[in-house]
Amino acid sequence: MYSELLSGLCDDVEPLPLPPSRDELVVVLLQCRRRMNGHDHMSEDLALELDHDRMLLRLCTALGIESDPSRFVSPLAERERLEDLLRSLGVDFRTLDDHRRVKVA
Repeated sequence: MYSELLSGLCDDVEPLPLPPSRDELVVVLLQCRRRMNGHDHMSEDLALELDHDRMLLRLCTALGIESDPSRFVSPLAERERLEDLLRSLGVDFRTLDDHRRVKVA
């Protein structure tokens, strides 16, 4: 069911232009994750998860990683698989707060 919703979202929504750099794509994904992790409302949770996973798929596509919404039958497992592949390419998934601390330190 989730993979079908994600597939429909990816197919139906006109994609926004991608940020020009990998780092900016990662920041957008982390912002989606922060919104997703910061909500307690069930109806909003699903929308935020879908938005996060859509951005995760866009990041993977931009970096040449094969991915497809149909693989999100088990969303947690697919997120972990894609994030592991992204990490192997050097993508840093530390939180935005971690990035700020590193720059200040």
